[in-house]
Amino acid sequence: MKKQKHGFQLDKNGWFGIAEVEWIDPSATAILIIDMQNYDANREWELIGTRGTGTTENSHEYYYNRISTTVVPTIQKLLSFFRRQNLTIVHVYFASRLADASDMPPLWRLRFEQHAEDSGKPYKPSITNREMHIIDELKPLPNEIVLSKLTGSAFLSTDLHQILQDRGIKSFLACGVWGNSCVEDTVRTGCDLGYLATYVEDGTASPDEEFHKAAVRVLGEMYCQVRDSAWILKRMGQYI
Repeated sequence: MKKQKHGFQLDKNGWFGIAEVEWIDPSATAILIIDMQNYDANREWELIGTRGTGTTENSHEYYYNRISTTVVPTIQKLLSFFRRQNLTIVHVYFASRLADASDMPPLWRLRFEQHAEDSGKPYKPSITNREMHIIDELKPLPNEIVLSKLTGSAFLSTDLHQILQDRGIKSFLACGVWGNSCVEDTVRTGCDLGYLATYVEDGTASPDEEFHKAAVRVLGEMYCQVRDSAWILKRMGQYI
């Protein structure tokens, strides 16, 4: 039997005892696509293995193969569903509005400089530069929300919370890169703000498999439900 508690419809079979419709009610659920941009989701820019990323060159093939074979196709399927149903889609990407990136936290500016030095690529974290643009495979449509951020969490340096509140959004799907960093940061902050989050396991990539497993374990036990896209699409389709 289902009942209400703390504003939630409860079900002993649901994640954390909360009814699954609360997590993925299409009318109140957004998809957040996080940092799927050239500098960290495009093999051409060789971010993996540079200083400040906590990775080695050995992570390179795992990370970029997972993005191309799993993450991008998964997000494309989710986008297709959300677009057909006219649901809320938010693309978030890491970039500065200033040419010298002086609005970015100092640690992030340093890390971009290190990426440039180690890779030999001209990293400039400005919204005008191609490396910061969202990858072509997931290019936003004109009517979709696109936000640039300066922090790991998509909530801390954008109007995301206000936008979701204005649309009556109570839950969100989190996907993109890195799963153990910006996606995880966004889930944690969203949880603190009162949202129910679903971490899309096959729609995220972390630098290596151990980072991925760690993010899944921590988030799944403490902050949100972890589901794959097949489960999400099946369940959301039932509530349309």
